Amino acid sequence: MRAILTTFLIGLAGGGLFTLLHVPLSWMLGSMVAVFAFQKWTPITLKWPPVLRDFGLVIVGYAIGQSFSMKTLIEIGTQLPSMLTMTLAVILISMILAYFTTKITGINLPSTITGSIPGGLSQMVVLGEELKNIDLTVVTILQVVRLLSVIFVVPFLVFSPLLAGHAPASASSGPGTMSSFDWGFILFLGIAVLSAFTAKKIHLPTASMLGPIIAVGGLVIAGLDVPAMPGVLIILAQLCLGIYFSFMLDFSSAEGLSKFVPLSVITSLCLLVSCVGLSFILSKWHDISFLTAFISLAPGGMAEMAIVGQSVNADLSIITGYHLFRILFILFIIPFFLKWLFKSQLFEAKQH
Repeated sequence: MRAILTTFLIGLAGGGLFTLLHVPLSWMLGSMVAVFAFQKWTPITLKWPPVLRDFGLVIVGYAIGQSFSMKTLIEIGTQLPSMLTMTLAVILISMILAYFTTKITGINLPSTITGSIPGGLSQMVVLGEELKNIDLTVVTILQVVRLLSVIFVVPFLVFSPLLAGHAPASASSGPGTMSSFDWGFILFLGIAVLSAFTAKKIHLPTASMLGPIIAVGGLVIAGLDVPAMPGVLIILAQLCLGIYFSFMLDFSSAEGLSKFVPLSVITSLCLLVSCVGLSFILSKWHDISFLTAFISLAPGGMAEMAIVGQSVNADLSIITGYHLFRILFILFIIPFFLKWLFKSQLFEAKQH
């Protein structure tokens, strides 16, 4: 318990420092950097149980669900062809980058492809275990580096003159006041927690976030007045997730593959630049802002991109729709495609 409390206080201090320095997404990035630094340069033992990560995801899921309405649901439905097109484009670009990674490093192509497709760390590692001739260390490094590159780069891009993102007037960087606190919120938060537990039981992807999205979003669409998420809990969610991500920064088990990390960063940035171009096309196809389009297509996790979107008042429902579609497509279609691809004679010929 002491190690958990120490970890939280270190993360809180890092988030506070980044807030004073006006760093975008300060509580998440600050806590991640601070906890990582303490783990690397001090003998202090730090711990962060998965249940606290899940609590952060529940808060994010609640905030996303509250952004839904019948209008946005219809809008998401009309954009399904665009979701498919953009998902295929991102996956194709990822596979091309994987091919160049293999040419430069000599690592087998199945490993670099599995590691490059942005389907989530845990999902792609599990998929790698099911496939033959997959180096799980390579898959893990590629997935972690891409996720962390996106987490660090996207907030700065979003707040840069290029995308001109601005924090909302009622910025979530400051705690909500108790005088404006709606005590009915506790009931709805309880529903969100229960829905996360249920989603885990039925094995939904990113269950701790998707369950609350479905439950809270359903209540909003049904016409219920769902209380707003207090700003202090948004900060807490960023801390919970930022600290969790800091434990992913340890590459000590990678042994001789440490030189592979810089190349992974370069390919991740190339994918991100490609997503900027795709976002421009998407914003022209539909009546959505370039900012919303970019966060919708950015190759990060749904939770991380939702936090970025929430911090700049982007359209959370559209962002969630695109990321959820990509997750489900990669979960249900890509495993069959990769198994077929890696067994095909054309693939075998290209490897030799």
